[in-house]
Amino acid sequence: MKLHPPFPTQPFMAAWEPLLRLFKGLSRKGPGSEASTLRALSLCPLPAQPRVADFGCGSGASTLLLARRLQVPVLALDADGTALDDLWESARTRGLLHLVKPCPGDMANPGLTPESLDLIWSEGAVTHLGWAEGLRIWQGLLCSGGVMALTDATWFDTDPPEEARRAWAEWYPTMGTEAENLQVAQEAGWKVLGHFRLPSRDWWDYYNLVAAQFQPFETDESMVSLIEGQKAEMDLYRRTGSSYGYVFYVLQKP
Repeated sequence: MKLHPPFPTQPFMAAWEPLLRLFKGLSRKGPGSEASTLRALSLCPLPAQPRVADFGCGSGASTLLLARRLQVPVLALDADGTALDDLWESARTRGLLHLVKPCPGDMANPGLTPESLDLIWSEGAVTHLGWAEGLRIWQGLLCSGGVMALTDATWFDTDPPEEARRAWAEWYPTMGTEAENLQVAQEAGWKVLGHFRLPSRDWWDYYNLVAAQFQPFETDESMVSLIEGQKAEMDLYRRTGSSYGYVFYVLQKP
C-alpha cells in the first residue's frame, strides 16, 4: 500500500522543531542548484537502471531532478517528515510519484540491505554525520563500482578569518579542507571521479529563499533568536564566504 503524508518525523528531530517550522515549504534546505546537481550527475558512471537513494533529501529538489533525469525510482530518506510531505506533494504535481519513494528514517542507520545501491546522493546532509563517518556508514550500501555524490561544507582557505573559524567550530567542528577530505576518501578506498565548488550564486539563491520565510515569524518570540542567527549566518557568508563553502565530491567504490 502506498504511504501517504503526513510522514512521521524522527524523535531526535524534536530539538530542531523551530528550524523545521521556519524551513517548512522551502524547495531547498541548503545551498545548491539544478545546474550543480546536473554537473555532478554528469560525472557518475551508472548502469542503465541504477538503484538510487538520496540521503537527507529534505524537500527533494535533487530527488525530483534525479527521478526525472534517470527515469528510475529514487528512495528519498529524511528524518523530517514535514519535508517528506512537501516532497510527496511536489512529486504528485510533477507526475513523478511513481518514481519518488519518500522514506522516513535516520541516514546514520538507513536500514538498507548491504550493497543494494548503485548511486547514493546527498546534498548538504553528510555534515550532520561528519565526512569520515558518513563515508564509512554509506560505503557498505553501495555495490562494487557504485558511486556516491555528495556536498559537504569545506574550508577553501587553510587560514580562514577568525570569525569564520569560530562560527564553524560550533556548527561543524570536524570540517576539513578539500585536500583533507579527498585524502580521507582515498585512504578509505574510494576512487575520486571529480569534485568542484558550488558557486556563490547557489548560496545566495538559498539564503534569499530563507529570508523570504522570516516575515510571518518576526513577532513570534520563540523564533526571534533563530531568525537573528540565520541573519548572522548570511552576514558571515557575505563577509568571509570566500574562505569556505560547499564542495561536490563524486566518489566510486572499488
